[in-house]
Amino acid sequence: MTGSSSRPSPFQWPRGPRSSFSLGRETGVYALFLRSGSRLPGVQPGEEGLLYIGRATSAAGLEGRCHFCGNTAGHSPRRSLAALLIKQLDLVPVFVPKKKSDTWRLESKSEATLNKWMHNNLDLAIEICSDPIDREAQLVGSLAPPLNLKQCGQSPQHCMISRARENVLAEVRRAFSGAKRDELLRHTSRHMPSRSSKQRNRDCGPADILLAGPDAATMDTAEAIAAYYALNPKSFRQRLRDSINWYRKPQNWTFPSGSKEWQDMITVAEEMTKRRC
Repeated sequence: MTGSSSRPSPFQWPRGPRSSFSLGRETGVYALFLRSGSRLPGVQPGEEGLLYIGRATSAAGLEGRCHFCGNTAGHSPRRSLAALLIKQLDLVPVFVPKKKSDTWRLESKSEATLNKWMHNNLDLAIEICSDPIDREAQLVGSLAPPLNLKQCGQSPQHCMISRARENVLAEVRRAFSGAKRDELLRHTSRHMPSRSSKQRNRDCGPADILLAGPDAATMDTAEAIAAYYALNPKSFRQRLRDSINWYRKPQNWTFPSGSKEWQDMITVAEEMTKRRC
């Protein structure tokens, strides 16, 4: 239990498939549960399959905490799931160099594969509340879900998951010498779209789906962007025609990475991805 008799435990929250929720911008806490009959290699879930507890504190609210789509680089539970399922699902990790701390994501098809696994094997539970930071800390501290790698005592199972993530990073990092890493980091800085602090807090925003891998330089056509987001190219081009005010016929949908037009195309792709989650 949570240690507080006045509030329901995560096992009493509304729970179900991600598709059963119509989330808004309310702040709150949420939990991921492994469904009965599903397996996560090497992991013994908590009570009723509890895997992870997180919080939604940004302007995007619970709607923005979308672990069920894209962006493994920006979501800790997705990185843990990917590391544990990498062989079973044949996932392909991609190195993401950062100035302070390198990380990794999945290539686009692997992101889509992980999305599908999550929708098929995990349930979501939510609690809307005004104190998500304190509430998360209380719940994680008392329940210690296996995918929470901070704010709670770390069992041998937690340590195993941390090592699995570190091993993936070490593997993708080996492909880059120091000089090559620096070159890729400079390229990323030139081509990442600018964004406001509000955008930085959005989990499925265009800049959060990091274009820092080796394919970043080729992300300059509608087809390449559609492939990255696992979208149907024809549907994506139609949505572009319907959504942007600078469309002129004929349009070849090819623009330099980082340009205003390119950022508009990324925004449309992001909106299509969010509707699919």
